[in-house]
Amino acid sequence: MSKTFDFCVLGAGLAGLSISKHLIDSGASVCLIDTSEIASGASGTPLGLVNPATGRWGTKSWRAEKCHQAVYEDLKEIQEHTPVRLFDKTGILRPAQDEKMAERMHDNYEKNDWPEDWCHWLDKKEVHDINPELHCVEGGMWLPHGLTVNVPTYLKSKADFLNKQGLEIRINADYSIHEKGTGFRLNFSDHGTIETNSVVFAAGSYTADSEYWNFLPLHAIKGQVAVFESPKTRKFDYSISALGYIASISDHRFVAGSTYEHHFDDIEPDIEGLEYLTDRLGGVYPSLFKEAKLVDQWAGVRASMPNKKPVLGSHPEIENMFVFTGLGSKGLLYSVYLGKSLTDYIIRGSAIPKEVSVNRL
Repeated sequence: MSKTFDFCVLGAGLAGLSISKHLIDSGASVCLIDTSEIASGASGTPLGLVNPATGRWGTKSWRAEKCHQAVYEDLKEIQEHTPVRLFDKTGILRPAQDEKMAERMHDNYEKNDWPEDWCHWLDKKEVHDINPELHCVEGGMWLPHGLTVNVPTYLKSKADFLNKQGLEIRINADYSIHEKGTGFRLNFSDHGTIETNSVVFAAGSYTADSEYWNFLPLHAIKGQVAVFESPKTRKFDYSISALGYIASISDHRFVAGSTYEHHFDDIEPDIEGLEYLTDRLGGVYPSLFKEAKLVDQWAGVRASMPNKKPVLGSHPEIENMFVFTGLGSKGLLYSVYLGKSLTDYIIRGSAIPKEVSVNRL
C-alpha cells in the first residue's frame, strides 16, 4: 500500500536535513530519501568549519551573522539530545601566508561591517604569542565565534532526532519519480511506492543529473581531506584557516583540508590530494606535520554555482517541485538559514533572497 506525505526531500546531507527539519517544525509530513547513507556525499567530511570570514582574503561571508546564529542554535539543539560531542566553539585563526594576503585580509578586516567581537586583527607578534610555530607574515585574523563541527556525527544525530519527531527516512533507496497531477509518485526498486504533494531536490551535485534540473549551471568540485595523528594536536585548541584548514576536536587527531579540484577522473581520495594538503598546510604549521601520522583520507564532491551562492526556489515549469543545492564549501554556514528561507517561501510565500533564488538564472 502506498504511503502519502506532504513533502519528499531527496538527499540526506546538510541541505536535505535542514529543509526536512524546518518542514517538520511547520507541521508538514516529510519523507527524506537518499540513494546512499546519511551524510554520504560532500556533507560527510570528517570535520568542517563554520567560518564567517571565507576565501583566501578572509572576506565576510554573505549574511554571516544570520547564518552563523541559525547553525549555532541548531547545533546546540541537536547536542542536547546526544551524548556524543558534535562541535566546539573553537574560534578560527587566519595567519597571513604572504604580504599580499596580509594586505587583502587587513583591508577586509577594516572595511567589512563586523559585529563587535567577531573579528580581530592580530599583528605577527600576537599571532606568534598564540602559536610561535605557525608561519605568519605581518599578522592575521582571529574569529572567536568560529565553530568546528564533527559533520557526519552532527547529521546522523540530527536524522535520529528528526526521526523521533516524525520524519520518515529511507536510505540506500533506488527510486524513480513520476508526475501525478499536481503531485508526484515515487516508485522504489523494492516495489514500494510513495505519493507526495511536493518534492524538494537537495542532493548536491547529483541534483543536476536529474532531467528536471539539468539546466542548472552547477559545477562539481572534488574536495579531499586527510586525518592525522600527532602529539602536537594537544598544543592548539582553535582551528586554523590558511591555504586550507587545520581542525581538531580531539586531543590527538586533526583534519587537514581541503583540495578544490575542478577537474577530476574519479571521486576517490588519492596520493596527489594528500601531497597537495601536506605541502600547502605543512607550510602553515611545519612542526605539526613533521610529527603527523596519516590515519585516513576522505573525498567528496561539492556543488557550486557560478556566483558561488547556493540556489533555491521553485521549478520554473513544474508545480510543487523545489530545489536547494549549490552550497559549495559553505554548507555548514548556509544550510540551516537557507533551509528556513526555503520553508518560509513554500509554506508562507515569503520571498527568497535574490542572491540565492533560482529566479536569478
